[in-house]
Parts: sequence; C-alpha cells; structure tokens
Amino acid sequence: SSGLFVTQAHKSMRLKDYDVGPFIGLVVTIVCGTVFFLVQLREYYWNSYTIADSVYGSVFYLLTGFHGMHVVVGTIWLMVSLVRLWRGEFSSQRHFGFEACIWYWHFVDVVWVALWCLVYVWFGGWLYMWWFKMWDGDVYTFKYP
Repeated sequence: SSGLFVTQAHKSMRLKDYDVGPFIGLVVTIVCGTVFFLVQLREYYWNSYTIADSVYGSVFYLLTGFHGMHVVVGTIWLMVSLVRLWRGEFSSQRHFGFEACIWYWHFVDVVWVALWCLVYVWFGGWLYMWWFKMWDGDVYTFKYP
C-alpha cells in the first residue's frame, strides 16, 4: 500500500507537479512505514514465543527484525527526501536520490510480501494447520477440506 503512495509521489515529480503531489505521497508513505514498525514492535511485545524457544522463534525474529531495520532505514531515507524536496533540491530532471529511495522502498515492500508468505502463512501456522487438519492422525486417512 505504501508503495502506491511513493509511486504517486514519483509520478508527480516527473510531471513537474511540485505543489502537493510529491509531498502528500511522501508523507503518507512515511506514516505507513512508521505505523508498520510500531505494529511490529507491538507484535514482538505480545508474542507468546521468544527467540530462544525454538527454531521458528529464532527464524521469525531474525527475518522480521532485519526487515524492520530496513523499514526504519527506508523511512529515514524518505524523511531526508522529503526535506530535500521541500528545500527545492529535486527537479523533474534531477532527482536521483529520490528515485533511489523509491527503488529501495519497493524492494523492502517485495521482501515483506515474501517474508509474510514464508513466516506467517507457511511456517506461522495457517498453511501448516490447514495441512495437518486434513490428516486424521493416521498417515493413510486423508480427509478433504
């Protein structure tokens, strides 16, 4: 979702719409990144498992922690881009720092989709629970959902 707003900010920048477009897109993306990180911290606080409990706990905290760190770096970079945009340091022709920031943010978005599928859906229980609910305790007894 935040990738949409930063893409809109970039589109506004290329179309020489310096009034509101890039500012709104960047501010909304910064808010989304900050909220994401705060929700992640809340999740860490309320989790029933720790990094020392199991392999899943270790992998979960390692992968989501590294991703959270990259979200913080990306959010700070977006803030720097917002300040540079406000100062008039970017134009429709010269905005490589802004564009590099957008590419980084899209990369972090794509990595999050892969991590969510891996950590929450597959290992986190949804797919795992669905698969083992189909088996009725016996290897040869399979029930279709």
